[in-house]
Amino acid sequence: MTIYKDEQTAASIKLLALDMDGTTYYKMGTMIPQNVKPLQAAMAEGVEIVFITGRPVLARANGLEGHGLVNSETIIAGYNGACIYALADHKPLKISPLKSTDAQAVFEYANQPENAGTVIFGYVDDFQTVITNASNPTSPNDKSIPYRAEMEFFDGQYLEYKNVEKNFNYNFFKLIAFGSPHHFCQSVVQKFGLTVSTSNNQDGEITAPGIDKAFALEWIAKTKKIHRDEIMAIGDGANDLPMIEYAGYGVSLSNSIPIVKEKAQIQVPLSNVEGGVAYAIDKYVLKDKPSSSSTWLREENK
Repeated sequence: MTIYKDEQTAASIKLLALDMDGTTYYKMGTMIPQNVKPLQAAMAEGVEIVFITGRPVLARANGLEGHGLVNSETIIAGYNGACIYALADHKPLKISPLKSTDAQAVFEYANQPENAGTVIFGYVDDFQTVITNASNPTSPNDKSIPYRAEMEFFDGQYLEYKNVEKNFNYNFFKLIAFGSPHHFCQSVVQKFGLTVSTSNNQDGEITAPGIDKAFALEWIAKTKKIHRDEIMAIGDGANDLPMIEYAGYGVSLSNSIPIVKEKAQIQVPLSNVEGGVAYAIDKYVLKDKPSSSSTWLREENK
């Protein structure tokens, strides 16, 4: 496969895979406005737009319908690839949950003295329940809750692990470990054989063995009969690295972590908040038909 760098034009892109937080969206927030028109223009040109995110597939903050980015074919892969979901049909196409026994082992390990301070936040595969080992998980007066920002993505019921551990029969799309000691994430991989993504060795996203963003992207590509050389993937964090490496054209932004920049074939000189995704779409996907928001391309071509 030919490697294309910065200023060279990629081949025809049929599928565009996008991370949300820190990439197409503000971190833990809404979509960056500059990205809307380029995404709409790419969809109008027949490019498949797929969001592959750590977020829940049904999080209100995703807001894809409000941006006109949902059609009959639109797919979102949430929880780092554990749930591939058809937005128009409101149904999962492929789920790969973490088994109850594995999840309980993580909860028990987190509660060991050597892992003091580790908070586990788990998305149950019913889309309606989160289980955590924290006490009073929704206390409005506790400003120290480490997953408070994560709570913005979920509107269902919260259960305390200590209240359900004796009758623990839950499968999970994803567990998140907050505030764990540096050995915790690697130990979860070694002890239980699970997939863990972490950018700081303190907060880690835990999924079933082999389940990550590359798994979701490959499944979607094969389902749609699109070759990896026709795929562009854009991301910023550690959990994006598998899909960056899988795609024919992996793209980093200026705010991407160093390893993502190193592995990406195209390095965009703008951050997420500067509209780096819009830049990439206009320059490498739309090419001869950039969207009306492409002021940077007009400046470059002067």
